[in-house]
Amino acid sequence: MNFSLKKSKEFPKLFSVLSDQFFMSITTLLISVVLARVFDKTDYADLVLLFSVTLFVLGFQSALISRPYAINLNDVGELEQDSFYNSNVLFKLCFTIAIILLFPIVFFLFFKKDYNILKLVLFLFYIVSHTTFYFVRETMLSERKTKQNLYYGLTCSLSLLTVLVVIFFLKIKKIEFFLISFSLIYFLVSSVYFILNSKRLALKIKALQNDFKKNWEVGKWLVGANVLFHFSSEIYPWLLLYLSTKDNIAILGVLLSVANIINPLLTAISSYLLPLFVKNNKNYINLSRAVKKWSLLFSLMSILLIIIGCFFGQSIISMLFGEKYNNLGILIVFPFVVQAINIFFQPYKIALNAIKRTDVNFWILIPRSVLAICLGYFFITKYGLIGVFYTKIVENLLYQLVYYILYVRIVKRNKKAIDIC
Repeated sequence: MNFSLKKSKEFPKLFSVLSDQFFMSITTLLISVVLARVFDKTDYADLVLLFSVTLFVLGFQSALISRPYAINLNDVGELEQDSFYNSNVLFKLCFTIAIILLFPIVFFLFFKKDYNILKLVLFLFYIVSHTTFYFVRETMLSERKTKQNLYYGLTCSLSLLTVLVVIFFLKIKKIEFFLISFSLIYFLVSSVYFILNSKRLALKIKALQNDFKKNWEVGKWLVGANVLFHFSSEIYPWLLLYLSTKDNIAILGVLLSVANIINPLLTAISSYLLPLFVKNNKNYINLSRAVKKWSLLFSLMSILLIIIGCFFGQSIISMLFGEKYNNLGILIVFPFVVQAINIFFQPYKIALNAIKRTDVNFWILIPRSVLAICLGYFFITKYGLIGVFYTKIVENLLYQLVYYILYVRIVKRNKKAIDIC
């Protein structure tokens, strides 16, 4: 792939994606920095739990709607694309209604000790608004409308940063202000998108049924995998809530926030690569070559992240989050190692999604989820907060290695089939 500024048509698209994610990464980091500094550890721990639930819902939405849309869009004729988009939006509407109906039950189960109607409503508003905004982003990236995505992303990022400045300098310690302002920004930016694209919407029941079947063939494995993934990756704040204290949840949130600063960039590159890999999903030789090329970039990102964690981790946390989170010792390095493992193996996961082998992730995640819960309970009980990272490194490394082995076998088998033909 040629990324020459003059010749490549792909470079401007990639540049738009990277520019957008630069601002989103900065915004994501500053959200954690400002909230951890301004709020006390108990309030910040509640927000860490809220962010955990939001990520779960967002992942579920992406698995059921957005990623199947990206995977199947290449197979849809040009005349049918507006109809397919229409179905995608209607699926999102149904999904949102389901969240509104189910979330009060979940909220009661986990927050029954301090059950509060206002907190319930604000948490729900935040989840719906946040996931709707990211639905818009993933839809535009699936359609490769990278410039439009950049405009919406910049508008949202700059608005969120303005609110963070107000919270930081005025020392606004009310969670309600944060939830209302952020939710409104996500909601308003998303509303502008839907208004501008309203002409594409039309209710066609027959097309809706066909499109749902098409998405479900791919999405059923992604949905199952998403549920299992969050059991294995998002269970730790909840285990700490049960086995430890909210102070440890707050510290975990800070550690993961610093290491996860690269997550928006990782998500953007993954969203950018998926349509490119999909174009080669019938030619396994070209797909394998593309994966090898992109693996170099992901490997360098992994190495750089570990170096930053080892030499600058504590300095970064002290500078960003203040004295409340000083002297964390060896804990600093672990989240960077966990994230580096994820980054290194990312191209192989994208490739398997591109060839519609979404079932692979589902089956591997079953033992991973069991391992995460069992090891997590044991290590957290014995070692406390550091036990979270012992668990994450073991289960994540085993999961990624199995994923890589299966990718190699599938690609080799299909390469042989092509050579025989």
